[in-house]
Amino acid sequence: MLEKLPFYGQVLVFAGLSIGIVLAAYFIYPDLGAMRVDIVELQDELADKQREINKGRAIEQRLPEFEQEIANLQLQLEDVQQILPTNRETGDLLRWIKNMGDQSNLDLKSFSPGGLKPAEFYDEFPIDMQIVGKYHDLGIFLDRVSKYSRIINVDNLRISEARDPGKTIQASFTATTFVYSDTEGGGS
Repeated sequence: MLEKLPFYGQVLVFAGLSIGIVLAAYFIYPDLGAMRVDIVELQDELADKQREINKGRAIEQRLPEFEQEIANLQLQLEDVQQILPTNRETGDLLRWIKNMGDQSNLDLKSFSPGGLKPAEFYDEFPIDMQIVGKYHDLGIFLDRVSKYSRIINVDNLRISEARDPGKTIQASFTATTFVYSDTEGGGS
């Protein structure tokens, strides 16, 4: 049927059909321009997600390195907790001091733990002590205290003549150890 039309008629029919198809597409898909914008936005979002995935994969490749770092930090934490434990450990400390006193030929007359005193990130734990023995043995005892795995400060050392037979001095002092506090300003 189109063959019977003259050439310009065929062109007009094709032009009309083309315009009709474009108008039909416009009415069927009126948001075609907006869809194109959505497609561009989705492509950008996809590219962002792909970059995040690539970053995640790079981090995943370093996972064994991070795990080793965590293991090293855990060992360091355990070492630090030996020096600055998270609880008072009064019983262990008393046993250790009693043992050191015995090894130094000193008699432990009193061991009086005080209350915790909050500091910046730790609490001070003072212990008033009295011992009786010989002067040289007191020096050995204090030397051993200085080499203990925990930090122990000896303050207010007072030495006087002993009244016990075979002992030359009696000493009283405050041994202060420290307890880690995970709250700001101490306060375990």
